[in-house]
Amino acid sequence: MRIGIVGFPQVGKTSLLKILTAVPVAHIGVASVPDSRLAELAKLYQPKKVTYAQLEYLDGAALMNEPEKDAAALAHYRQVEGLAHVVRIFPAPAVAHLLGGINPARDIASLETELLLVDLDTANKRLERLTRELKKVRTPEMEQEHAGLNKCREYLARETPLRAVSWNEEEQRLLRGFMFFTAKPMLYVLNVGDDEAAEVDHVAEKYGLAKLAGQPAVGITAICGKIEAELAELEEAEAAEFLASYGLHESARLRVLQKSVAVLNLISFFTVSEPECRAWLVPRGTPVVKAAGLVHSEFEQRFVKAEVIPWNELVACGGLAGAREQGRIRLEGKDYPVVDGDVIYIRHTAHK
Repeated sequence: MRIGIVGFPQVGKTSLLKILTAVPVAHIGVASVPDSRLAELAKLYQPKKVTYAQLEYLDGAALMNEPEKDAAALAHYRQVEGLAHVVRIFPAPAVAHLLGGINPARDIASLETELLLVDLDTANKRLERLTRELKKVRTPEMEQEHAGLNKCREYLARETPLRAVSWNEEEQRLLRGFMFFTAKPMLYVLNVGDDEAAEVDHVAEKYGLAKLAGQPAVGITAICGKIEAELAELEEAEAAEFLASYGLHESARLRVLQKSVAVLNLISFFTVSEPECRAWLVPRGTPVVKAAGLVHSEFEQRFVKAEVIPWNELVACGGLAGAREQGRIRLEGKDYPVVDGDVIYIRHTAHK
């Protein structure tokens, strides 16, 4: 899963990438998602390897609040599954001529407007071509696409982001194909100055932004990018002491990763053994056969059944053998929707 880090100049986009991924390469970095449940399972199995689920973050050029120029910069984010908008809540005189003083609500609205305009342009251009094609030949698929794009255009023209609209399964497939920006989940990352570091838990309320979290596919969190970027260079013990000195009880990295998982509507399942205990991220409602394909591409084709048990029950039973003795393992077919915290053992046919 990939998340694009977007924002205007000097808001802390690069700092956020550094905080999350420690060693980004060419504006791309991978972050491991901490999970205490995997740690408990690892205690049980003592594996040779523990692998946490991962998210990929992309950082591109800053947006300049100029729609025509920004459309090219946004193209870098077409194929991401979600967006993280870094919003400045600290003095930055160097960008005052671009954005004025501190006004996070204005900056959020400005970027959303740009995304709406880019999406509207995408919908209009495709509708123009499709309308010409329909005069020559008509198919059910083309008519369906035309209706779906018209629906998109109507909402976009009313300045309604597509993530806030209800879509049926076929319409969702259409949206994925066009990779509309306003259809992507959005995480707002409020970047505060040192003087407000101890108040990160209340920043959204302070600036009247808490209501954003109630919108569909939207999340909000706050960080102090300057402090947290320094933490990335410290040892764990030193980092904890440094955090405490600013009145912070947890790192921004943990908050942003957890919010990223939530806004993307992802859940975790686990595969455990002595060689490796591993966490996997999948969209909520994913059929277990699709999850099996993530573990190994051939497992999806060779899937027979899945042995499933909640992680905490497996720990309580002392492992797979104990869980089987107590009858706690369930056998599930390919359509079973994976539940957050499931430990899954895949039964499959032999390799041909």
